[in-house]
Amino acid sequence: MRRFVLTLTVLLMPAIFASAQNNPYDIDDECYVYFTAAEHSVDDYYTDAFETAQQNLLETALRKKDTKAQTLYYVEQLKHTSHLGQYERKKNPRTWDWQTWNFRVEKDRETLQRIAEATGYMQYYYYATELCQTYYFNTAQDLAATAMLQNVMSEAKKTGDDYALWKSLMYLGKLYMRINDKYNTKKIMLEVVRIYETSQDPMIVRQSMANQYCDLACTYPVASDSARLFFRKAENSCATTLDSLRVTYFNAQLAAWDGKISEYRKDRDICLSAAPFSGMIHGGVSCFECIDAVLGGKPAKQVLEKAGGLNNSQQTVYLYSLAEKLGQWECAALLMDKHINRLYTDIYHSNGRRLDETAAQYGNHKLSADLASASRKATRNTILVAVLLTLLLVGALLVVLKHLRYLRKAYDKDEALIAGMKEKNE
Repeated sequence: MRRFVLTLTVLLMPAIFASAQNNPYDIDDECYVYFTAAEHSVDDYYTDAFETAQQNLLETALRKKDTKAQTLYYVEQLKHTSHLGQYERKKNPRTWDWQTWNFRVEKDRETLQRIAEATGYMQYYYYATELCQTYYFNTAQDLAATAMLQNVMSEAKKTGDDYALWKSLMYLGKLYMRINDKYNTKKIMLEVVRIYETSQDPMIVRQSMANQYCDLACTYPVASDSARLFFRKAENSCATTLDSLRVTYFNAQLAAWDGKISEYRKDRDICLSAAPFSGMIHGGVSCFECIDAVLGGKPAKQVLEKAGGLNNSQQTVYLYSLAEKLGQWECAALLMDKHINRLYTDIYHSNGRRLDETAAQYGNHKLSADLASASRKATRNTILVAVLLTLLLVGALLVVLKHLRYLRKAYDKDEALIAGMKEKNE
């Protein structure tokens, strides 16, 4: 399969470069306009903006024979479906139909991976797995996320695919990061960075590392030299407007920390004016509101009210560290308490999920044991019935033989009697 994909890629190269224009994705410029529109409206569930952009993207990509733009069309389809599934679950977790949504997400994933293999853009094959990993984790389906990660690792080891192994390591780091395991997140992401910076694999070195550098920077103390180092590497690694937007978000935090208020406001406004920002950085809007309140010296209770919309521990840690740096002790204490409660909640949910998984495994083992026991019982009953039938047949045979023996004796007796009568008559 990999040889086929490589051959297909070589054959398609002239068409690809012919349509490549001046944009980060190296696709046709008209296609890029529609792709950007789809990306910006991927979380728009109330208008037809996304569907319109997608239709235009696919029609233009087919007309211009831009295979990468075609692949990106299916990337956006999977992204939209997985995000919509998460959105619907947040609205009402109790009535959320996980089977229907899992089917839809898996269907779009299989389609994207099939297209990625056919066009040779294997980075999107693995990106499909990443999107599904996020979907399963955010919908509390840890078993599915773990199983998918194990399948990717097994397949990568079997085929000797270094890129797939590297991506698997990335997914593992994401899983640790989502449960706020900072130690293991740092360990895994450092290995991801080491492989990237030393690899000769063209598939690896072509990838943007902005997200990974940012994730690694967040495992270090706020505004530390190590954090700043990796944020700078992230900035130098930006390949798309979304990469730049993510880096701008963290640069705004650093500017506020350093007291560069005008620079902070400039970066903040860039983020808030970008349509994809709220969907890409969950809790980012609330984070900026809290930073504004802390910088403005607002009462601690007001800051805490705005902190209700924060999404991850990085945001809370940054804010209580900023408040502490500015001598706002009450605000820092309340935010730190919020962070500690979040950690307790994460531990509770993590342990709860593990117990649920253990209970599920116990249920599977018990079911297997019950089935085995039932099978043994059925086998035993079958043997007993067979023995009983055998005994009945033997008993019946003995009765028949005894009866035949009796008839034989009666026959012999009759024969002897007849013979005696003949002699007597003669």
